[in-house]
Amino acid sequence: MDVLKFIIATLVYILIAAFLSWLFYSWKRRDLLGGFLGGMVVAFFGSILGGFVVSDTVNFLIDFLQRGFYIANVNVIAGLIGGYAAIYIFNKINHDRPRRDY
Repeated sequence: MDVLKFIIATLVYILIAAFLSWLFYSWKRRDLLGGFLGGMVVAFFGSILGGFVVSDTVNFLIDFLQRGFYIANVNVIAGLIGGYAAIYIFNKINHDRPRRDY
């Protein structure tokens, strides 16, 4: 049963990473190193890191939202904050260049 929870939590983090990568790559049209998949990898690790760090530090601020935004032991709000911060920094490292269509 613990393996199933781990798989579901990993899938939730992958969905968060895919959403954030799509946000920067397609909607905001920013050039990311590695394209969509590179942004997804960075957002995945950022959402995991944010899920651990932000979840504990600002738990008192989002306590009333956690009941509705906890999916398979994943604090989605903390994952979104961490993933967005990671891909934002990744975008700034790439000098915030707009994506060119070839």
